[in-house]
Amino acid sequence: MIYITGDLHGDIDIAKLLDENFMQHVTADDYVIICGDFGLIWKTYEDETEKEWLDFLEEAPYTTLFIDGNHENFYRLYHDYPTVFINGGLAHQIRPSIYHLMRGQIFTIEHKTFFTMGGATSIDRFLRIEGKSWWARELPNETEYKQALINLMKHHNHVDYVLTHCLPTSLQSRLPKYTLPDDLTEFLERISHILHFKKWYCGHYHLDTTLEGRYRVLYNDIISIENEIYTDDIE
Repeated sequence: MIYITGDLHGDIDIAKLLDENFMQHVTADDYVIICGDFGLIWKTYEDETEKEWLDFLEEAPYTTLFIDGNHENFYRLYHDYPTVFINGGLAHQIRPSIYHLMRGQIFTIEHKTFFTMGGATSIDRFLRIEGKSWWARELPNETEYKQALINLMKHHNHVDYVLTHCLPTSLQSRLPKYTLPDDLTEFLERISHILHFKKWYCGHYHLDTTLEGRYRVLYNDIISIENEIYTDDIE
């Protein structure tokens, strides 16, 4: 079974993965996907807290998959971990059962296809320190955008699920905490009009809600894609 949830922000919001009811149901055959702001790889080195939480996820029965958000140490993600080819796409292997799903890729998991496009803009980046609490790679580069379009074209613009950290511009504007559009939200807006998909999952906005039936914004909820029920509760 495949479960999906929102931001962890390192150990700040990881408690949802400790929920007893959730832990009782997951098995070694399951996957847990985090829609960005994994945040456990944050400092310039692996400190004891990071090690403890990565050990916890490695020892959990499921496989942990995450796309990047805007709060990640991108230098370490791209320099400290090997790039591997798994389930049809490129990923960084953090531990034997923990993977960072790279941007613009399409993965096949349990016979379902997932398009991944992490990243987002930090609205408080001017208060952060580059290389310590903010990284320019929080937004995709031109190579990643091009690779995304190439991979989607190979799949004839058909995937089962989309995994992003932020929403397309038009949907983002409907949220209570509206943030300004950027190159990534505009890119997602364009592909949302040509892409055939069942459901779209994202994090970033620190709320749990659904838009237009197919766009699921996640924060604290952990949902199973097989059992998800959708409502549009943003007016």
